[in-house]
Amino acid sequence: MSITVDEKVSQPGLVSSLRRMPRGGIEPQQIADLCLKMEDIILPNMIDRWFWSLTGSYGEFSVASVRNFIADHALVDSAPKTRWSKTVPKKINIHVWRVKMDNIPTRFNLSRKGIDLDSIYCPICNMTAETTSHIFFKCPMAKDIYKKIDGWWDVNMLEVYSYDDWCVWFKSLRIQAKTKTYLEGVILVTWWTIWTFRNKLIFWSSPQSKDHIVDDIVARSFSWCNSRCNLNFSWVDWLKNPLIISL
Repeated sequence: MSITVDEKVSQPGLVSSLRRMPRGGIEPQQIADLCLKMEDIILPNMIDRWFWSLTGSYGEFSVASVRNFIADHALVDSAPKTRWSKTVPKKINIHVWRVKMDNIPTRFNLSRKGIDLDSIYCPICNMTAETTSHIFFKCPMAKDIYKKIDGWWDVNMLEVYSYDDWCVWFKSLRIQAKTKTYLEGVILVTWWTIWTFRNKLIFWSSPQSKDHIVDDIVARSFSWCNSRCNLNFSWVDWLKNPLIISL
């Protein structure tokens, strides 16, 4: 059955004419906004056609108009470079890039995409919405982990509340360049481990114990720093304080 735009809009109940009723999440608000915008619209009696709004009054599509629009509105001239650490595997670097771009499928981000969830609260602390900044920086469990890493490395990361905060903090550190590279690897492994723990907590019948998270971070970072950077220091030295290791 074919129907024109005019016939569709002119129906007395726009919502009831849809193929399915709006579900939960963001859909009810979207349909309410749509109805509000279409209240005063009157369409002329003419043949329906596609109209490309980026090319002025004629509405003809062109690749150049798309390119110009992206260049003017979507591209950022001074976007910070993506960090890429050689001390950790590629999958960790990709995960960090997703943290930077806020592209992690947290409950809050999923809800913004219209996915209906039982709760958007953090599954670890159940105190507030699970955003990227919360799960990796503000959650009490994340804070406890950073406190232990601070004691291990003799640094202070407790005032970091987002990825951007972390970049500023890390840039301000005054330690040997090579050692700083390994500390970065430890932090990247920490983010990976936090997300892995979170997924196991949700999807596994026997999730990992919180008590083992820091041990897992220390072991993984030692293994990768030693093997990927051709270093030669002992496990005991790594445990004591990596800052004093002779590299």
